Amino acid sequence: RVCTNSSSISLKKALQLIDKEKKNLFKISKIKLSKALNKVVAEDILSPINLPSLDCAGLDGFVFNSSHKSKLPISKKIITPGKIFKNHSHNYAYRINTGAIIPKNLSNFVSIENSKTDNVSLFISQSKISNKDIKKKGEDLKKGKILIRKNEKINFLKLSLLASAGIVNVKIFSSLKIGIVSNGDELVKIGNIKKKEQVYDSNKLQIINFLKKFNVSIKDLGILKDNEKKIENFYKKRIQKYDLIISSGGSSFSSGDLISKFLNKNTKTIFKYIRIQPGRPIIFSKYKQKYIFSLPGNPLAVLVNLIFLVSFFINPSAGEMFSLSQKIKSGFNDTKNPNITKFYRVIIKNNIAFPHNSKGSAKLISVSESDGLMVINENVKSIKKGNIYEFFKFEI
Repeated sequence: RVCTNSSSISLKKALQLIDKEKKNLFKISKIKLSKALNKVVAEDILSPINLPSLDCAGLDGFVFNSSHKSKLPISKKIITPGKIFKNHSHNYAYRINTGAIIPKNLSNFVSIENSKTDNVSLFISQSKISNKDIKKKGEDLKKGKILIRKNEKINFLKLSLLASAGIVNVKIFSSLKIGIVSNGDELVKIGNIKKKEQVYDSNKLQIINFLKKFNVSIKDLGILKDNEKKIENFYKKRIQKYDLIISSGGSSFSSGDLISKFLNKNTKTIFKYIRIQPGRPIIFSKYKQKYIFSLPGNPLAVLVNLIFLVSFFINPSAGEMFSLSQKIKSGFNDTKNPNITKFYRVIIKNNIAFPHNSKGSAKLISVSESDGLMVINENVKSIKKGNIYEFFKFEI
């Protein structure tokens, strides 16, 4: 089935179409917490316990019953963590270690730093009693509190928090299987000898390394030569093994671009004309319930598509496009076509964005020398020095 609507769409519309498709993309599985780092949770996780479970000492110190006495003998018994201390006398002060449960009726606390003793008796001063150093039941974490919300990634801090609450298993979105292929007779695998008329397959390395930060498994599917039959056989044989195949090169609509020819003929096209610069052309389609992104050959166009389209599709925790953006002040003036969203490579100096002097979208060196992309939306005709715009910083 082929989409017959070939009119161009906005970046916003493209993201809406992606969002609609991604809702059925992710499967849910239950795994051990120890294996959940960087996974995305499929449900809200609530704390099953209070932390601390009972009142406990926030510092090393002494506990005692009466705050009216000026002196109490110090018991030889020490209250330590992991036990409930029951056999105590109101006539003694007790040493207590950090984290140990406060015994009932020994509700007065003085820290080691504020205590005065002769190692036999504790001399009590009203001004030194610091019951604020007693951690109350549920002070750190209350039972029923949301520890992590659905669609959040479990980073190392969240993982530690879940472990502290005794969480053993978590429901997560299963890893997506993604195949990466490049297209073009001119391409040579990195490491092989290159002729002058050939170019190294650098886009694949860019795509693979970009995807590594997501919850995906990645397979390098090699280089597809410009052969119509081989391209057809490739997709028909490989597609069922992956949730998504991403290609670079062959996505334009000239007679020599055979991937786009195959996709137009055999797949349901979700979109293929987006009003962005750089980034065109790109095809997003569906084939036998599996998905395909066909990216252009220009390295910068590939990067823009990875950041703003592909990552949104494969990341269940991705929300609005600009949720991860920053605000930046422009240090330059320029004019643009108001019918497109344009991405400027910029260098940041003193929190002001200046354009990289390279104009060619295929010049990967300009990306490595830039700090990120400044985004100018549709309906904006000119960039004005001093105005504030959206900025996406390149992750290092």
